[in-house]
Amino acid sequence: MRPVIPSEQQVPTVDPNVAQQPLTDSVDHVTYEDVPTILGAPLSEIKLEDRAHALRGAQILAQCLTLEGVEVLFGYPGGANLEIFDVLQEYGIRCIRVEHEQGAAHAAEGFARATGKVGVCLATSGPGATNLVTGIADANSDSVPIVAITGNVPSHLLGKNAFQEVDIVAIATPITKKSFLIDSVATIPTVVRQAFALAAGNRPGPVLIDIPKDIQQHYPRDPEGNYAPPRMPAEIAPPEPPIGPISPSQLEVCCQLIHAARRPILYAGGGVTSSDTSPLLVQLAEKLGCPVTTTVMGLGTFPPDHPLALHVLGMHGTKYANVAINEADLVLAVGVRFDDRVTGKVSEFIKHGTIIHIDVDRAELNKNKPATLPICADLRRALQQLVDTVQPGEYTEWVRYVTGLKAQYPLKVADERDLTPQYAIALLSHLTDGNALVTLGVGQHQMWAMQHYQVRQPRSFLSSSGFGTMGFGLPAAIGAKIGCPDRLVIDIDGDGSLNMTIHELSTCHRYGVGVKVVVINNQWLGMVRQWQDMIYQGRRAESSLSDPLTAVKRGGEADIYPDFLSIAHGYRVRAERVARKEDLRAAYERLLADPDEPYLLDIIVRPEENVYPMIPAGATYKDIIMSADDLKKGVHPSRQGSNI
Repeated sequence: MRPVIPSEQQVPTVDPNVAQQPLTDSVDHVTYEDVPTILGAPLSEIKLEDRAHALRGAQILAQCLTLEGVEVLFGYPGGANLEIFDVLQEYGIRCIRVEHEQGAAHAAEGFARATGKVGVCLATSGPGATNLVTGIADANSDSVPIVAITGNVPSHLLGKNAFQEVDIVAIATPITKKSFLIDSVATIPTVVRQAFALAAGNRPGPVLIDIPKDIQQHYPRDPEGNYAPPRMPAEIAPPEPPIGPISPSQLEVCCQLIHAARRPILYAGGGVTSSDTSPLLVQLAEKLGCPVTTTVMGLGTFPPDHPLALHVLGMHGTKYANVAINEADLVLAVGVRFDDRVTGKVSEFIKHGTIIHIDVDRAELNKNKPATLPICADLRRALQQLVDTVQPGEYTEWVRYVTGLKAQYPLKVADERDLTPQYAIALLSHLTDGNALVTLGVGQHQMWAMQHYQVRQPRSFLSSSGFGTMGFGLPAAIGAKIGCPDRLVIDIDGDGSLNMTIHELSTCHRYGVGVKVVVINNQWLGMVRQWQDMIYQGRRAESSLSDPLTAVKRGGEADIYPDFLSIAHGYRVRAERVARKEDLRAAYERLLADPDEPYLLDIIVRPEENVYPMIPAGATYKDIIMSADDLKKGVHPSRQGSNI
């Protein structure tokens, strides 16, 4: 039998309605200078009678992870974390070894985004730890609950520029909810309990735990040499105060504003997804008879074919959503942060409407866009209060008007002979009935998928939205499939984005992870090329992905490059390519035939297609570009504020 921490028990739940006192022995941010000299002891310093049942730090950590419900993590072994890897199987924790630590962080994100559970990734010190940073920052931008665990050099070498040493706590602190350096074996249970509570609590986000190698190896003992096993805290006060419902006075004002409106809109974001409150959003919209628009992070929270659906707003959102929200006299914003990709020129966004902004994170209120009524509240409780309290609205004329906007400015897939990216994604949506769990890379394909894949379930459109991380799609799909093995998981990716993490096809093969990879291959960094054409007078600096050497040899017509089929076959993953519209349906049917088989489909699409609609960065909905014809008429975005 494996040894266990004494008094092993289920993780206690904390009633958010009961005031909690801070944990007196909680571990705060620890710097290198704070690490004490005595951290634990090797087995030789533990009394003989205690050695048989003694747990070293790595075992205590693994046991704590099991108590938090961790059954799988994503990682890569190295010198500073081998003690942890050595005991994972002993404690029933499955490790998916990725091909690069960035993939571990994104896979943990994909697992968390798809399941709502905390995702866990594990890396070694130095470069292993820093390779996690992009994924941690991505999770921070999109409020994804992950716990990143890193090994580090032994405590006595901290701060001495030892081999593969880096102060990962200092690096990660600005992009995590909290970063911990474990300073003794005895504090491991408290740190782990706090880390998971923080990651999942209130506004979710990433937490980092850094554990030096000697602490992984040592056994806790008292001054007399007796084994002194640490115990899991029976209870833990929330590391951050729990957020309550809407106060009675605010609820009264909120309902008054809603009932006074004639042109209201519900504007829903990632907070609805992370709080699993999609059913309440639908109930509220239907009770009010109020149109609903979402952010990319809110996709799947409101049925796309619902008569009140306005779909996604923002830079590449629908024209009808952008027009409607700016003509609304009341915007009820729930779980959003008024991101610049949504607002454009923020001073002109919802310039004349009343704004009620409800969010669990007080820091988001009035940060980007001042609200008439800012409310910090738990979203589940807030939406339930509104469903229970508001009266049905009389918005027939308003709904008729926005329905007319939908008819006037539809998102259409042109009936063309060429194989276009819009057609490729719309057909995939049709064949899967919008019920696949979709992950995305970053680029044009991401926006086309947002527009043309009809997402029908929450937690089913996993996109790097705030950080825009190319390479996110494939490792996120791996994490999502591990977390949701019974679902069809498809990574819709671009050739540029996929090439950054394509080595994770090896992970798919080795662990039998049945991810489907659909490559929208236009041989360009398409969004970069689009902006270069629009803003930089067509100077396409380093945005072509085709092979220039082959192009020269063949008189200008390049072969498809890189050859994703050969790469996939090298990783022993089935793959095929399709370049004709009439062949696509049959290719999709082969892709979808076995939901548990890794498969890559390389779709060669028309190379210079642009994403429309487009509101240029820093512009307003009145400046929206609907097609290339608008560009011919002299409507051009400017360089000012033109980050892609």
